[in-house]
Amino acid sequence: MYFSHRLMTSFLIRLFGYSSKSSPKKISLLMGIIHAMRKILSPINRLIIITVFIIFSFSGCKKNELPPDEVFVRSIPLVGSIVYSTSLLDSLSPINKNTSWYNTNKAFDEIFDVKKSLFSGFELTPENKFYPFNYSNENSWNASKNYYWFNLGSYIYTDLTGDGKKDLWAYYLKNPWPTNARGLHLFSEYQTDSTHYDLQYGLTEVRKCVLSDLDNDKKKEIVLFSTGYDALPFPGDSIAIFYPSTRKYKYLSADRGYFQGGAVGDINGDGLQDIIAYSGGSKTVPIHPTAYLNKGNSNFQLANNIFRGFTETNDDNFYTIELFDMNGDGFLDLMLGARDRLRVVLYKTGLFNKANAINLPILPGLEVMDFAFLDFDGDGSLDILTMNNKNIYQGFALRLYLNRGTKFIDVTKEYFDVFESSGKNAWIKWIHLFDYDKDGDLDVVADGLYGELYDNKSKVFWENNSGFFKYKKN
Repeated sequence: MYFSHRLMTSFLIRLFGYSSKSSPKKISLLMGIIHAMRKILSPINRLIIITVFIIFSFSGCKKNELPPDEVFVRSIPLVGSIVYSTSLLDSLSPINKNTSWYNTNKAFDEIFDVKKSLFSGFELTPENKFYPFNYSNENSWNASKNYYWFNLGSYIYTDLTGDGKKDLWAYYLKNPWPTNARGLHLFSEYQTDSTHYDLQYGLTEVRKCVLSDLDNDKKKEIVLFSTGYDALPFPGDSIAIFYPSTRKYKYLSADRGYFQGGAVGDINGDGLQDIIAYSGGSKTVPIHPTAYLNKGNSNFQLANNIFRGFTETNDDNFYTIELFDMNGDGFLDLMLGARDRLRVVLYKTGLFNKANAINLPILPGLEVMDFAFLDFDGDGSLDILTMNNKNIYQGFALRLYLNRGTKFIDVTKEYFDVFESSGKNAWIKWIHLFDYDKDGDLDVVADGLYGELYDNKSKVFWENNSGFFKYKKN
């Protein structure tokens, strides 16, 4: 029954000329015809249609003829069916389930609203004491006071202590931005007692924080990536690790950089999670990738020799980075994104060699901010979803790339109704995959909203409707 349904669907797709450029009305019409034929046709009539489909298919194809690269026709899921169930991420390979992307994404089942929290910011009093601020006492804010404000999207809200209740780690930068001063690292067992917290001076400007079990003790640590002072001379910063069990930080300072992004995963297959980052360039810090290999017992060894062919030119100036096994060989590959540049560098013979890079199509003016990974078309290969800012932070744009082995194809229009928008400083820092609307399937959820999106107190997500994602903003 299912097989004949798929064949009928394929026949009608070819008959009506459905393609990646078809309008939503045409898609809806086709879906209605398919469901009507399922109810009306008997098994004998379905068999006749299958026979016609086979004859039609072979008669319309020349020998060795292949469709153009840009052509993609999506099989249409049944309306009301669960597509991309919440358990789908659990089927990832062990090497991918140990990455910081997986562990961080799995930690999210809601977006933490800092405006409603007790810790929107902190005032440093003349007595050198910190006083927490939130939007309930905003009437007392004064520009002459010494403030630290929450850096949008720089937080983790999940159970870090193993008691089943959510804890909050968050970063606060010195006001006004940018200031060449160390920021604040907050930790609070928020659901247990939000009035108590640990506050320490830390990195200058944390851009990304991720979860990883660095000690193989079944407990997650937080790895922090910082650009440092975001103005001349752009001196860079260290990478930090927060250990929730001890409330202590470890700083990796053998290679300082302008680290806007980073990732954690087992690069060399020794069972320990390693740390990778990518530094932007300045007169003080050169453009370069960075790797720290985990040697156990909280010891990390700088190992930048695992990179080959990367230059100090703008062509290799990347801000966004992840580790994920994209070709199923059991080794993590390097995902790199920047403005007008998007690459997958395959890991081979113990190296990330630029010569093994696959360039993905990206429109001019888009800058990659974040990655997400899922098998969207059900072919067994992991596909790539990116969040981008557009026109230098004046909007956002989602892009979905299907994995075709040695290349990736952009099929965003086949899976999303509204996938980009423009607005004054209206960009999005992160995307998460979790069941936002609690209906049993994975949605695409935005986090770290800026500009008009932040000012309007927007909440943005793409609701999964039987495998097609609809834009929601409230």
